[in-house]
Amino acid sequence: MASASERLLEDISAARKLYADVEAISADGECISFRFGGEEFTVVLQGSYGEECTVYGPNDYEASCAGSIVDVIGVVLQGSGDRVADAMDDEDDEDDDVADAHGFDMSVASRASAPPPEVAADILQLAAYGIGCTVNVCVAGEARLTLALPLPGEISWSTAEAWGLDRDRPLYASLSIGTQHYWRDPSQRLDVDFFQEKTVGGVPTLAAGRQLSNIAKTFWRHLSGMGAQTAQPCLGTRVSDRLVAKQAAALSECLRFEGVLLPLARYMTLRLPCLHEFCVICDEPLVFPPLLQPAVCTRELCSYSLRVFGDAIAGEFAKRSVDMEVWDLLAAMAICAGRMPEDRMAVLFDGDYFPALFLPGSSVPAFRAGRDGLQRLRGLLRMLEDRRNKSAKDLGIGWLHEVGGPVAGPATPDDELLPQLLLWLWDSNRSYLTALSEETRIQALQTPLQYLLLSAPPEQEEAFQKLKLQHGSDFCFHGSPPANWHCILRQGLKNASGTSLMTSGQAHGPGIYLARDSSTSAGYSGRECRRGGNPPPGPAMEREVTGERLHDPDSFSMLAICEVAQVPSLKKCGNVWVCRQEAAVVTRLFLVYQRSEIPQLDLADAELDRQLVQLVRRMRDG
Repeated sequence: MASASERLLEDISAARKLYADVEAISADGECISFRFGGEEFTVVLQGSYGEECTVYGPNDYEASCAGSIVDVIGVVLQGSGDRVADAMDDEDDEDDDVADAHGFDMSVASRASAPPPEVAADILQLAAYGIGCTVNVCVAGEARLTLALPLPGEISWSTAEAWGLDRDRPLYASLSIGTQHYWRDPSQRLDVDFFQEKTVGGVPTLAAGRQLSNIAKTFWRHLSGMGAQTAQPCLGTRVSDRLVAKQAAALSECLRFEGVLLPLARYMTLRLPCLHEFCVICDEPLVFPPLLQPAVCTRELCSYSLRVFGDAIAGEFAKRSVDMEVWDLLAAMAICAGRMPEDRMAVLFDGDYFPALFLPGSSVPAFRAGRDGLQRLRGLLRMLEDRRNKSAKDLGIGWLHEVGGPVAGPATPDDELLPQLLLWLWDSNRSYLTALSEETRIQALQTPLQYLLLSAPPEQEEAFQKLKLQHGSDFCFHGSPPANWHCILRQGLKNASGTSLMTSGQAHGPGIYLARDSSTSAGYSGRECRRGGNPPPGPAMEREVTGERLHDPDSFSMLAICEVAQVPSLKKCGNVWVCRQEAAVVTRLFLVYQRSEIPQLDLADAELDRQLVQLVRRMRDG
């Protein structure tokens, strides 16, 4: 068997032949360098040759990859957008046409030799399942491929938007595969990267990209006979039998296929519609009822990994940088929840909804749910409120970076935990909440603070659409105090009657309480409704730009606009509607009224109903 240095020399020779415009490929100790387009790139080996490495280049270029120097250079060329086209000849027009059909440049394929026979046979099976495949590079018994996976029909436009996917584009899976993978050798790695488009500037990161890669990695463990890693148990919580069975059924269906590419592609297609049901990191079923947004489970190892390594292990599923205004709103809700009496606060931060925060150097939570833990949490929320108030005066929405950033100078334990709490407030939110643009807002609702609020997971939305088709639907308000919304965004809008979550009694029986008029729901929100007239001018709101607005936990009130299917069990008691069937109620909009009373609105108004119908239709169909 050739030594690592001999394999490196052979691969350098192969790379010089394959990449005509890559120059000066040379090795020096743990570094390999090459020039492309007049620019210098350096490959730093992290271990043995062929394993993980980091590539550094001009303009702060940095990429992590693995494989031979042929693979590494291929990754650099593919990531350089239009420079790939400049580097390669355009002599093979047929290959260019194939690349154009997929929407991005794959002209490296014009230099590729034939893939190994096992890979070629596997590719032939893909077309029957509507899965495209482009061969990018073939060298030394390995092929670099890109699979094109159509997004399943179960993923609606609104679900795709919540998950950071483009409903109109396929999902591309990029991987290197060789003969040994077809032996299903457990010692072989199968790393899959996912993207939806390539631009001149590179490949935009998918919010769900790391979760998808973790799903593919877990599947390879099963396909190669290693089996799944043993998941850390969740104390006091039972994993859903339905989700365990769902995952097992998908594995059973796909493991019966021959090859590697087809079973992998089929498994990813089956798992795509249920990203919200399994942990972003460990790919185990979530122990709490899933809502729309993907989430990290409450197993301590996953909680610790998320807090310590952040996006490096969980990807960008949280998209904190996109919705700073929403992050501020979540913080304001939590501040209100932290002001509640101890017994109520214990309900709002119960069990799986209690933050796991870690002091530096420890993998054990700094405190846990319980009386002492609640007092620590209350103290942190008060500290958050104090620092938010001080920083926001000068920095506006930038207070999130100030308070959530690294601690400068000597730090107390609470100083270390506060940034983690702020991150948890975003990461633990499992509803899709995003500000409406000025053009999209409905002026008749008399507040600029209008947000799209989607919490129903795809299967519940599908069930609702069936009920709506059968019985019709109407829009209703739902009111609840700000502290309760901290809980609702994480657990969903529930029939809380007779449970510890109930706050307003059940005078009209058990169910979700709704109303067609805002004045009825305003009473449940803890605020009065303004009677008629135009809204008072009030003081100007700081940072009026959408995405940068702040919220005042001392003066705001909140209403949700829900769509309600007119199921036979819906009970109408004057102005109050009571729906016992949770599947018949889905949230659509979230309204925040700041420094003023809630205006008197009636959703039976034909024009307002028309505008809401149009907004919901755009939300679902794009």
